[in-house]
Amino acid sequence: MPRILLIEDDVAQGNGIQALSKARGFAIDWVKTLTDAEHLLPAHNYDVVLLDLVLPDGRGESILRIMSKRSDSTPVIILTAHGGKKEITRLIEAGAHDFLTKPWDGDELFARIHAAIRSRSVSPLPEIYIRGLVIRPAEQLVERDGKPVSLTQREWAVFECLLNRRGHTVRRVMIEDALYEQGSEIESNAMEVYISRIRRKIGRHLIETDRGFGYRLVAE
Repeated sequence: MPRILLIEDDVAQGNGIQALSKARGFAIDWVKTLTDAEHLLPAHNYDVVLLDLVLPDGRGESILRIMSKRSDSTPVIILTAHGGKKEITRLIEAGAHDFLTKPWDGDELFARIHAAIRSRSVSPLPEIYIRGLVIRPAEQLVERDGKPVSLTQREWAVFECLLNRRGHTVRRVMIEDALYEQGSEIESNAMEVYISRIRRKIGRHLIETDRGFGYRLVAE
């Protein structure tokens, strides 16, 4: 199930987006401040962020800088009542993926959400190389020392979660989210089981444990 983070302090706007999201099969977390958004972003694997620019504790665009520092490539769609050309250009250059002016149309909003998610699913690199691994994300294919590695759908979901943030610790809750998207019946120790299976297949040294926090796929 695709997951949205909505950062919006207007209750009417938030209620509308929340209702539309659930009706269209999206999970959604809604926060009203930058502080709450900063806490949630590293803790979950979001597919898209919807960001209001004027928030009680500051300018929403500061989230773009925070995400950039964390190498977080989650697409951000700006929602605002003011959208001049200079403003749009500045925000896109700062890292925003798209821009929608209020009042928004529900069909257009979700068309843009789907487009943002599709753009993220296409890797900018046809192949990724990591210490003897060749990875083709678009095809969900992995080779180790020239030989194909067979990953189940759930193993790939966990591996992709680590791959998208390689070089950075991925919190346990984010990996669990990736597993739950593949099916609701997940055992309490499922994450450790899948991490162990993936390590056996790709090489134990490639996935590091950050005790108490999560796991990290080496970057190169």
